[in-house]
Formats: sequence, C-alpha cells, structure tokens
Amino acid sequence: MPVSHPDVGMVVPTWYPADADEALVRSLLERTLVGVERYCRPEMVAVVLDGQPRWREAVGRAAEERGLRYLYLPTNLGKGGALAAGMAAVLPEEPAFIVTRDSDGDHRLEDMPALLELARQMQEETGAGLVIVSGGRPDRARPLGFERAQYEILTDRVLWQALQFHSARMGRQLSSTYFAAFGDYPDIQSGYKVYSRAAAEMAATALSHACEEGEGGGLSRCGVETIPAVEVLAAGGEMGVVARRTLQEQPVSGYRGVDARRMYAEPLAWALRRLRVPGGSAAVLLDGALLRSPLAFDYRRREELLAVRDWVLEALGAPRPLAWGARFV
Repeated sequence: MPVSHPDVGMVVPTWYPADADEALVRSLLERTLVGVERYCRPEMVAVVLDGQPRWREAVGRAAEERGLRYLYLPTNLGKGGALAAGMAAVLPEEPAFIVTRDSDGDHRLEDMPALLELARQMQEETGAGLVIVSGGRPDRARPLGFERAQYEILTDRVLWQALQFHSARMGRQLSSTYFAAFGDYPDIQSGYKVYSRAAAEMAATALSHACEEGEGGGLSRCGVETIPAVEVLAAGGEMGVVARRTLQEQPVSGYRGVDARRMYAEPLAWALRRLRVPGGSAAVLLDGALLRSPLAFDYRRREELLAVRDWVLEALGAPRPLAWGARFV
C-alpha cells in the first residue's frame, strides 16, 4: 500500500516517567504510532527515547515492529535534545518536510494532512524555504491546565511582538496571513509542528547548540519550541497555524512541577537577547502581556508572575519599575 506523504519525515520525541503504569505507556505508544507507516515511509520516521532506561525495550519494540527508526539517548537532554537527534537522523533522507509529534497521545495522526497542506500552500504562495506550521490548540487550558496555559499565551504574545520588533529593525515585516483567523499571535508553544526541510535543519542546529551550552540540556529542555521558532522567523521565515484536536487532559507530562522561572523566564530572556530587544522595550512588551493575563489579577499567582517578569528584566540588565498599577478602567 503506497504511503500518502512519501516526501515527509517525522520525529517522535519520547519520554515517560519511570513509575508510569506499563499499560498506560503501551496504550500511548499504540495511539501515537499506529498507522504512521500509511502516511510516511518507515525509514523517514525516527522515534527517539530521551534517557529513560525503564522504557527502552518497550519503546524500541513499538518502533521496530513498524519498521521505524529507533534512537535511544542514554543521557536525558530534554525534548530539544531528542528532536535534534531525530531530525539529524531523518534529514539525510532529504524530506521536503518534517513533522514533530509528542508521544503522549495528544497529537492525532489524522490532523497531520491539514498541517502539511498549509505548509505546501505557504511554500507555493510565498516561495519561502523556511516554513513552520503549528498545530494550534483552540483552548490551551483543557490539555495543559489553567496556569500553564496562561503562561504559554503570555510567552507567545511577547515572542511575537519581539519578533516584530526585530523584523522592523531589519527592514522586514512579519506576516500574520497564515494564522490571522486564530488570533494576533501564533501558537508557538505547540509541539505538533511541520517544518520545511530548511527550517528543520535550522531547528536541529539551534537545539543542538542549546544542548551543548547548558548543563543537562540547557535551554533546549524548556525552550524547545521557542528556540526554533525564533531562529526561523528571525531569518525571514513564515509561520502558519492549523487548528487541531487535543485531549481534555494530558495523561503524562514531563513539565508538571517545573518552576515558572525555568519554563518561561529563561527562554523569554534568551529570545529577547537574541532578538536584541532593549531592556526598556522588553519591559513594555512584558507589561502589556501581563496586563492581558488573568494571572495578574489572581492574587494567589500574581507574586510568581511578577517574579518571572523581574527575572527576565534582570537577566537583560534592565530597570524593573512597574509600568502599571492602580487606575480606573
């Protein structure tokens, strides 16, 4: 039976907690991998287990039963390290696009054709070699929980405005043509993406460098979606969004219990430095995003949110006076 997308590669970064229920892990692997060979040639699919020996045999067996590439990373470097390794394994096959899908069962294979269709359309209409299409989530709170969803929204809002700032300085204008129906900024933090080959090459290089620069994977762990998007869009790339389905709640996650500074402040500070946004301008971007976030008006969460803001500005060497306070609305 011929595959429907013979020019498309796929990378599935895989990680499950050591104490996860074995039946749940088998179920998630089945949900993630079943039918993949109908869409992509098996040699173009890399399943990468990120430093979790407890599941080495189970993940390897699930991949190899379908003839897929299987990579085991003995040291856990986070999702960024797994993506970089998987992309490096698939890129020599010269795919036109590489799809990234998580192993938690939340990235439905049936949504992939729509993402690929937009990626091909974008290349045809713009002539751009650097293209990313994100599987956007209509409601982030349902799969992520309220707090993490709000931090992701804040992060994406600031990133998009910082990218606009950078592009304007370079004499360019970022286009929202291919995601305008979904809001003022794209769902950058979604892990379900399509990268054109050139964008995948750039993403793999950037994530590999991030792994090398920081202990235990560095920014490639929590900046895994931020780093490639910033590099590709700063280089003149295009980004689009296609709505996808999500689970009501993720059954497993490697990001539960991670502090907000590590997950959001450090990648934001890196992005603002990379895009050469001055401290004063960064404060304006952050305050504008904070004022739009319900977290700023939830007194149980405001202190942490402001600490994230202060950490970012301190990392940039910027003054930290609040640009907002008591006023009539």
